Amino acid sequence: MTTEECPMPLGVSQVGAGLCEDYGPAQGDDIIEEVGPDDAASDLSTLVVPFPELAPVVFFCLKQTTCPRNWCIRMVSSPYPFSPSKSPALIMVILLNCVTLGMYQPCENIDCTSDRCQILQAFDAFIYIFFALEMVVKMVALGIFGHRCYLGDTWNRLDFFIVMAGMVEYSLDLQNINLSAIRTVRVLRPLKAINRVPSMRILVNLLLDTLPMLGNVLLLCFFVFFIFGIIGVQLWAGLLRNRCYLEENFTLPSGITLPAPYYQPEEDDERPFICSLAQDNGIVSCSDVPTRREGGRECCLDKEDVLHRHALGLSAEPLVNGSTSAMGLCVNWNQYYTRCLTGNSNPHKGAINFDNIGYAWIVIFQVITLEGWVEIMYYVMDAHSFYNFIYFILLIIIGSFFMINLCLVVIATQFSETKQREHQLMQEQRARCLSSSTLASLTEPGDCYEELFQLVCHILRKARRRSAALYYTLRGKSPPPGGGRGRSRGGANVNGERHHCHSNRLSKIDDYTLFSHHFTMSLSSLLVSQCPHQSKLEHSSQTLDNVISLPITPNPEECPQCAANREEEGALEEADQEENHLEERTEEDTEDEEEDDEEEDGKKKKKKKKKKKKKRSCLGSCKDLWDEMRTKLWSIVESKYFNRGIMIAILINTISMGIEHHNQPDELTNVLEICNIVFTSMFTLEMILKLTAFGFFEYLRNPYNIFDGIIVIISVCEIIGQSDGGLSVLRTFRLLRVIKLVRFMPALRRQLVVLMKTMDNVATFCMLLMLFIFIFSILGMHIFGCKFSLKTEAGDTVPDRKNFDSLLWAIVTVFQILTQEDWNMVLYNGMASTSPLAALYFVALMTFGNYVLFNLLVAILVEGFQAEGDANRSYSDDDRSSCNFDETEKEKDPLQLSGAEQQIGWRFALVAPSVYSDNAESQTHAAAVPELSCILSRGHLHLLCFRIQKMVEVYRPDWCETREDWSVFLFSPQNRFRLMCQSIIAHKLFDYVVLAFIFSNCITVALERPKILQGSLERLFLTISNYIFTAIFVAEMTLKVVSMGLYLGEQAYLRSSWNVLDGFLVFVSLIDIVVSMAGGAKILGVLRVLRLLRTLRPLRVISRAPGLKLVVETLITSLKPIGNIVLICCAFFIIFGILGVQLFKGKFFYCLGLDVKNITNKSDCLLANYKWVHHKYNFDNLGQALMSLFVLASKDGWVNIMYHGLDAVAVDQQPITNNNPWMLLYFISFLLIVSFFVLNMFVGVVVENFHKCRQHQEVEEAKRREEKRLRRMEKKRRSKRGEAQKLPYYASYSHARLMIHTLCTSHYLDLFITFIICVNVVTMSLEHYNQPHSLEITLKYCNYFFTSTFVLEAVLKLIAFGFRRFFKDRWNQLDLAIVLLSVMGITLEEIEISAALPINPTIIRIMRVLRIARVLKLLKMATGMRALLDTVVQALPQVGNLGLLFMLLFFIYAALGVELFGELVCNEDYPCEGMSRHATFENFGMAFLTLFQVSTGDNWNGIMKDTLRECPPGEYNCNPSLQFISPLYFVSFVLTAQFVLINVVVAVLMKHLDDSNKEAQEEAEMDAEIELELAQGTLCCMGGVSGGGGGGRAGGGGEKGEKQGRTVGSGAQPLSPNPQPRQEANGSRKLYSPAQVGHINSIQDGHISEESLLDEWLGGRMKEYMK
Repeated sequence: MTTEECPMPLGVSQVGAGLCEDYGPAQGDDIIEEVGPDDAASDLSTLVVPFPELAPVVFFCLKQTTCPRNWCIRMVSSPYPFSPSKSPALIMVILLNCVTLGMYQPCENIDCTSDRCQILQAFDAFIYIFFALEMVVKMVALGIFGHRCYLGDTWNRLDFFIVMAGMVEYSLDLQNINLSAIRTVRVLRPLKAINRVPSMRILVNLLLDTLPMLGNVLLLCFFVFFIFGIIGVQLWAGLLRNRCYLEENFTLPSGITLPAPYYQPEEDDERPFICSLAQDNGIVSCSDVPTRREGGRECCLDKEDVLHRHALGLSAEPLVNGSTSAMGLCVNWNQYYTRCLTGNSNPHKGAINFDNIGYAWIVIFQVITLEGWVEIMYYVMDAHSFYNFIYFILLIIIGSFFMINLCLVVIATQFSETKQREHQLMQEQRARCLSSSTLASLTEPGDCYEELFQLVCHILRKARRRSAALYYTLRGKSPPPGGGRGRSRGGANVNGERHHCHSNRLSKIDDYTLFSHHFTMSLSSLLVSQCPHQSKLEHSSQTLDNVISLPITPNPEECPQCAANREEEGALEEADQEENHLEERTEEDTEDEEEDDEEEDGKKKKKKKKKKKKKRSCLGSCKDLWDEMRTKLWSIVESKYFNRGIMIAILINTISMGIEHHNQPDELTNVLEICNIVFTSMFTLEMILKLTAFGFFEYLRNPYNIFDGIIVIISVCEIIGQSDGGLSVLRTFRLLRVIKLVRFMPALRRQLVVLMKTMDNVATFCMLLMLFIFIFSILGMHIFGCKFSLKTEAGDTVPDRKNFDSLLWAIVTVFQILTQEDWNMVLYNGMASTSPLAALYFVALMTFGNYVLFNLLVAILVEGFQAEGDANRSYSDDDRSSCNFDETEKEKDPLQLSGAEQQIGWRFALVAPSVYSDNAESQTHAAAVPELSCILSRGHLHLLCFRIQKMVEVYRPDWCETREDWSVFLFSPQNRFRLMCQSIIAHKLFDYVVLAFIFSNCITVALERPKILQGSLERLFLTISNYIFTAIFVAEMTLKVVSMGLYLGEQAYLRSSWNVLDGFLVFVSLIDIVVSMAGGAKILGVLRVLRLLRTLRPLRVISRAPGLKLVVETLITSLKPIGNIVLICCAFFIIFGILGVQLFKGKFFYCLGLDVKNITNKSDCLLANYKWVHHKYNFDNLGQALMSLFVLASKDGWVNIMYHGLDAVAVDQQPITNNNPWMLLYFISFLLIVSFFVLNMFVGVVVENFHKCRQHQEVEEAKRREEKRLRRMEKKRRSKRGEAQKLPYYASYSHARLMIHTLCTSHYLDLFITFIICVNVVTMSLEHYNQPHSLEITLKYCNYFFTSTFVLEAVLKLIAFGFRRFFKDRWNQLDLAIVLLSVMGITLEEIEISAALPINPTIIRIMRVLRIARVLKLLKMATGMRALLDTVVQALPQVGNLGLLFMLLFFIYAALGVELFGELVCNEDYPCEGMSRHATFENFGMAFLTLFQVSTGDNWNGIMKDTLRECPPGEYNCNPSLQFISPLYFVSFVLTAQFVLINVVVAVLMKHLDDSNKEAQEEAEMDAEIELELAQGTLCCMGGVSGGGGGGRAGGGGEKGEKQGRTVGSGAQPLSPNPQPRQEANGSRKLYSPAQVGHINSIQDGHISEESLLDEWLGGRMKEYMK
């Protein structure tokens, strides 16, 4: 290696270390370091370090000036080719690498003999060499190890790992060893792209920021997984292998084919029939095996018949046509499967079982993802016990509803913090830029479109100026004064002045700060009657839109231009000032004005203008007419009537597009075509009018207009194209007209603005998601490529539709797994085709994709809403004041406003609408400020009511006035009966008694079901109880009405909305009784409706439970914003729905029969006597399309709908597999836009509203918190003082007991016990099905050892602390309980082994399960996790209220479900997809469980499909209205349960996470204060320091004492990843260090104030916590 010095320049650009800072050549010029002559004189090689931020010497010999290293440094610092972020070459290579990875074909590239594969390998080698070179160059430039060296940066370490893995791969290739695991590391190469895209890097860093907090959530997950996993293995190991085998001694003669050894409902044994062993009490036994059926008939022959026929020499079953059995004449082999035994195989290719902890974890993970969990629960219920559903429901509530949402909460909290930090940094940077740059604008940058528009305008103006200059040069004339800028400047005069009030009106962004700034500027400009010219001359280089930087100039009288303009323009100018609509003035006028302005002063100008006016040519008068016409047009286009007309046209157009359907008559088709032409011409006319009125540039300034224009142009092209018979694709663009409606709905616009504002973050997120999906798809292709196959009924092997055989299908499969739909099927295939370890791939994909990445998307949206909410609240005050201002203006002179006032009002009308309607299409004040019109209309309403009241009062009888305060005009305030009623209602037990009756009524409602026979005892009991409850509720209502009055008076019964609900329900019950007595059979429909309404009675609970009432009120207040989001959803649903109808109407039909291979269309199908049916979810009309889309949006069952769409060929054609793969775009774009983006806005809205509703409670909470804090302070003070004064409790201990005490309070004992528990958990999880006897013995002895350890620990602690102190600490109580359980378990096991007493094995199993409680001892050490749990525990009361609400919702829907779907049956004639013998609505309990399944979203679409059953003719029990009721029932339930209530859980958890952080801070401050007080308190007794030595550890014994002794409790900082170290437990330790004693002395002398000491103390504590 050469060490010759390179010729170095004196000034060298500085290079950032590693890849952290990147100084390109642009900055290089600014960072030049001069080396002075003195330095030069000294030894250059040692002193001169041209790059001070880099290591002076690397590889022991390469200095910064040594040649190879110097070149490398320059290569790294220049943009080509290895600069960290600026190198296009590097980005190109990474992209090339992505392409080559994507071209890999797993089915062909096995031995790599094809040319294609060879070329790809060559590319791969080139890419590897490039990355290796990059690594070497950077290592030489920066050095390898050290703070600022190559491996000091995380991204470089990733690069290093990738290159090293490649090296291993190539070296193994040379040895002919093929390790596919190392090859798969290649897929990480695209990750290099993250470091090259700054916004993506920020998002990834943000995710890395959340890791410490997510680590705690992950620990919690492990905790849950271990506990539930061990319980599962203990209870159900080997149970899912149970099958029904043939009865003992079952034999057949040799000639007869034996049936299968055990009963299989299907050929492939995918979903087996699992039975319950004799000792278990599962639901299913072998006697439940159904009878065998052939050809739709039950088989009726048995074994004897077969033997008889065999003896006669006939076949076992009589055949018809030599193939099929005759009707019912087949052998029912199923009756011989009577023995339940444990077999060899588990369900789903062996993937689902609890045989060991690994498989149990796979099952638990699947249950937590809520996909396919119901099936597993049913298997376990069948095999073991019905009550096992408790395990699964608990797991879902803890795992899915809490832990997964905790992930989201942690990410969202961290995201908003990081966002605020980034925002502050940005503000500071902008401030620095402003101070250094003269051209920087003072405003916030507008949105992307605005900035682009300004840029284009600027370029066009520049081009115009230059072309004018060129024109003059070519003509040989001198350009006009001002260097060809004259006209542009003049244009700017008018434009600038006009734009002053136009910019907000036409800007799309809804930036409130910008709004208020513009607002004040426009106001001041009017009040100081600003002259724009001066500023324009000063800032001529600035762009048109830069309004805010215009200074307010002096009175316009002093400006000659203003005077001239005023004189010349006269009335027209006044109109222009008011309306400001023209795009530009006529060019000649402007040019002449400019030249005159330059040459002459004011007076001359006046004369000249007057002359000019007289000489004005014909062209000039035409211009005037044209201007006048544009003015008129402008007022028409901006009028509210015009806008309303357009809005109605859009609505009618949407309806006309929505009524298209399959099999529509030709007349309708023709009408719709004519409608389309009419509407297109209407919108074209609107566009032409606007273009004429605004002018080209002003029209384009509003992005909505561009959107309109594009749609109009496309529609026109489509109509022209249709006549030629092409361009049907363009029809879809018509649908975008629906979006135009949003402009007319201000509330919706706010939600859309939030959407637009989060767009930049969402775009970055999408890039990250694409990268993630791409990497996992390539990885999947390498691992599972060409390995997923299915056997068809014909016996052929075809690839499964969910496969990794090509990049496209790999991406679709990964996307499907991310949506959690049917991902378990892919998991089963993957585990069966490779190895059970394949589960790791799917778990990693789900964890990172779903629980991290998608939660990041939700965090982005939540943060957007919260930021917007804050801005909105701060803005609303200004807004109100603006309304009031406008009102006062009107009050001054309602008929005629003075000139200035008119101008001010006009300015308001132009500026304010920017917030409400983007187009500012408003002419009156009422339209400009909707609030004002609201107030006015409300005023009119009140006036009207008041007048009616006055008119009625005349005819009122006198006794009405005298009895105003009487109840129902009958009972006076002194009436005895009324006073008695009042005393009854006021009694504290009254509400409880009513509640008791409501609950009893709920029980009778739950007992209702349609199958109860009329006249039976049960029916009689329910009828009588209904009468009794109705009588009780009528009595309650009567009491309240008598005591409070019905309607008149403040406290009247009907004044409360809850009472209105009660009254309504009582009224319905009365009608129900009347109708049923009048003969219910005749009016069955009415009776049924009334019975359904009866199920609403539980709603009465709400008003009597305060917590529940609060939650419900919160939800009711958030109904409006949720409604807005539902409207946005509806817009997207309608667009995609109409598009779906146009793409797929009539194509979702297929042939249903045995062999449909050769059938191509409907006629073939009918000829073969098969059925031509359509899928339940189809796109034949808009209603069906919307329902299919709702199923898609809920992400349950969307894959099957997508497959139907891909297979669709044409109307009346049989589908062909993957006929049109491009239809993927429709389904995936819908899922991305609606499911992931719009529906996640629900979370944002609910969280923001929850916070808003909590704000008014915040004040009371703060008071309560303060009181609690003071109480705790006082308590702590007292305890500390007590400790300081008296001797510690262990002062009198003997030496031996003191030693035990020291041991028990030492940190090491806790560490040792934690280690023992961890080992114990591992040994417990080693248990598995069919384990060897030796392992069993080993585990047994391990258990003895662990139990004895825990017993010893408990005994030692009892000796050390004594009984009272021992039991004071909760942890000690837990320890003792665990010890007792363990000892009891061992005793019972020993008794069973020795067979001394008969003991039920279930009890022993339960005792073994209870050993799991030992795991809880770990919580004592894991402080971060404990703090998270504290958060959850604090949130429990509110979550409890939510749980009550859930229960109420489930109760009402379950009762409704039993009424509606109680008679639906599933059998061979009516096959079911979702409902089964487990999931039914037969009775209330099953309905409740089924609804829980629906709320988790597992196969709810299958259940809904089953309830959409068409009634067969002649069936009386079937309810034909279910076709319409069922979708309403399920959609409303899913919306409420999945989208709203679950999100309130998120909101509650977020709130409490914030609160626990606050409390931790307060706790720290409190401890600091107390310690300070103690420090001051002990000053007087400094002599007794040694005596009170151990005082810090006093109080409560054991850990309790040590907790109080610690300065800051371990629970103080909830989310600190590192627990605070404990102090040593020596009684002889010093209380104060010499420095502290010095401090105390200076306090005594008065040198240091107490405040400064406290500040110092707090500062130290805070630093400690920040670590």
